[in-house]
Amino acid sequence: MNEIHLLLEKAARSLDVAKDLLREGHSDFATSRTYYACFYTAQALLLSKDLEFSSHSQVIAQYGYHFSRTKILSPEYHRLLAKAFDFRNLADYQTEVALSAEAVEELIERGREFLRAASSYLGDPPGDEETSGEAESGESGAD
Repeated sequence: MNEIHLLLEKAARSLDVAKDLLREGHSDFATSRTYYACFYTAQALLLSKDLEFSSHSQVIAQYGYHFSRTKILSPEYHRLLAKAFDFRNLADYQTEVALSAEAVEELIERGREFLRAASSYLGDPPGDEETSGEAESGESGAD
């Protein structure tokens, strides 16, 4: 497996863990995992262009430059990446989490959409049941 595929798999696992954490009432930790899923997705996309960056802000900015500005993928995913980063900072560094379970659920769903769009672009769907095989398993993903 190449690094791009491994990043997509890690993103899919992060979204599954985020869903589990949210179900258990841990919206702050679910938010953080969701951000990292988006971050890994952006890293995989950048790596497909032989680009690697060392900081979160660089990954966000360069994703915007190479994928959003050019409309290779919808600019909404760049906004999602930036929003998830902001939410993650709140969740990780504030003692009182101000994010509702509904807001985190929406963030997770948007993260899944980003992962699906990236996987489709890369021609490398992750082997995650909840992300790619909901119809086969009979699960709708809604709890």
